[in-house]
Amino acid sequence: MNAVKVTVIGAGLIGCAWAALFARGGHEVVVFDLDETALDRVDAHVRALLDDLEAPAAIARVRVSSDLAEAVAGADYVQECVPEVVSIKAAVLASIAQHAPASAILASSTSALMPSLFTAEVPGRERTIVAHPINPPHLHTAVEVVPAPWTSAETVARAEEILESVGMEPIVLTEEIDGFVVNRLQSAILHEAFRLVASGVVGARDVDRAMVGALAPRWSFLGVFGTIDLNAPEGIAQYVERYGPLYERLGAAQGDPVDWQQVLDDGLLAQVEAEVPRAGLDARRAWRDRRLVELARARAAARD
Repeated sequence: MNAVKVTVIGAGLIGCAWAALFARGGHEVVVFDLDETALDRVDAHVRALLDDLEAPAAIARVRVSSDLAEAVAGADYVQECVPEVVSIKAAVLASIAQHAPASAILASSTSALMPSLFTAEVPGRERTIVAHPINPPHLHTAVEVVPAPWTSAETVARAEEILESVGMEPIVLTEEIDGFVVNRLQSAILHEAFRLVASGVVGARDVDRAMVGALAPRWSFLGVFGTIDLNAPEGIAQYVERYGPLYERLGAAQGDPVDWQQVLDDGLLAQVEAEVPRAGLDARRAWRDRRLVELARARAAARD
């Protein structure tokens, strides 16, 4: 598609990641923030992210602004990245709507708030949508596209097109649902992980080994249904026939929630800290990002 003008609202970690993604995709990007100190850090932060993306020259397509009206003037797509507070998001989106073109898509980066909670009073609310990236956004291709009940089909389609133009793989929901898709899937895994540790069946290290050494590798390029489709000789129908009763029993046993705080207090925190001391978290995050870059390259090569 042709280049569009993108305005990112909020110069924090998520906003800078969005700026890097859109700039790498060939779009002109304005990063807005009222905090001049935050704007002063944008250039260095976005440059570092673009280095990860092997697109350093794209920094030329990024500029900053502390004037909202100027920042959104002529924008085709606005990505809001303000704190996860309903009242703040509603107020910010209403201000954006006053100044942005009537045709501009107004997208929110919220990870958990359903769009109907903060877009109902936004002028031109049919163009509002959630575009929830996965952290760190510049190193994941998935983005959840969640409409409010009043979001137009045209808005969904245009948002999907723009996001795909920067290499994202939109997960398009037909309606809003609490937790969206990624958090609901993650919730099931996290509850069982805490349950297994709480029962004493296995420790935190070995839960992570089960994910890293068994489930994550094939899920990373096949997904859930793609994996089970290959795990029975005749495909997914045979898999359901063979293993459906087993998972039905497990599902019934896994229905009760687990008190995560109690599990943490009873020893999980000590197990996790033994693997990565709290003073080493930043170094561990940097290590994670390097591994994600390598994984992204491997996935891209696998698609060729």
